[in-house]
Amino acid sequence: MSKAPDLTLNHVAISAPEPERSMAFYAAFGFEPGFQRLDDAGRIALQQLRRGAVFVELLADRDAAAPGHFGLHTPDLNAVLHHLAKQDITPLHPPRRGASGVLWTFFEDPAGNMVEVTSDWPR
Repeated sequence: MSKAPDLTLNHVAISAPEPERSMAFYAAFGFEPGFQRLDDAGRIALQQLRRGAVFVELLADRDAAAPGHFGLHTPDLNAVLHHLAKQDITPLHPPRRGASGVLWTFFEDPAGNMVEVTSDWPR
């Protein structure tokens, strides 16, 4: 098996049906608000809370996201996709550009756990 391309733990995504309450909870641990996405009614659907190089992603929108996943980040998503394809591991969908500007895709492990892999959008 060839060596995997560079990947770092980037975030953990959790369900947060009341994102404002969860934001206050994580603020007590030193997390600060980052990227936010609102739903059509103007409510928080996704809220990133940063602390250093990692973040917690609060997901109130259960239809558009995958609560209970962890995210890995790579400088080269194509290299990761190529490496995994050689091992018959394929993403659930082609990479997409997110509202925050990153490329992302998901994988499902043998137990059904979700893993997101992100990369900076090429400029």
